[in-house]
Amino acid sequence: MAVQEHFEGFDTAPDEQSRSAHKREAQAIRKLADKLADLGDTAFARLVFEDEDIKEALVKARSLKRNSDERRRQLQYVAKLLRNYGHEELEAQVNGMGATAKEDPNALRLEQLREFLIHGGIKGVNAMVELIPAIDRNKLRTLVKRAHDELSSTLPDRPAARALYQYIKAEVNRSGVTIPETMQRAKSNGA
Repeated sequence: MAVQEHFEGFDTAPDEQSRSAHKREAQAIRKLADKLADLGDTAFARLVFEDEDIKEALVKARSLKRNSDERRRQLQYVAKLLRNYGHEELEAQVNGMGATAKEDPNALRLEQLREFLIHGGIKGVNAMVELIPAIDRNKLRTLVKRAHDELSSTLPDRPAARALYQYIKAEVNRSGVTIPETMQRAKSNGA
């Protein structure tokens, strides 16, 4: 019986992905294609595409009926294009957008409430305390002040505003109140 002393196949790491890893990656790209097709019109218009073929394929997929085979096949084609041209940039753009109206129907109202609080100062804080008496006034006032101070900075990232949004979202969900129209600051008002 011959004894094999050395076999090159097991000594080096495999250069190729396993079949399971390849399938997981393909499913993740397909989910990204679904997300891109489900974006709202304004969010979709803000996306920057590296290749026009992907944009055209997504526009066609968005025009098709929601649960149709044509749309499913078109999204598979979009996923194929994303695999070929690279999907990392689009994925980063989608993840950077935050919650969409489909994921969180109160997202726009909460953003408007946050802007109302930031620009309303103490009057906004008092209105919020009237709406939710159990809210921590000091924490709310501190978050509002930090978010207001952040407006003057030139940084594109607004961590204090994001923290304020998360806090009011948690408090509104915990208390179960609806946000009145008077506490929603429209974005078109400026200031």
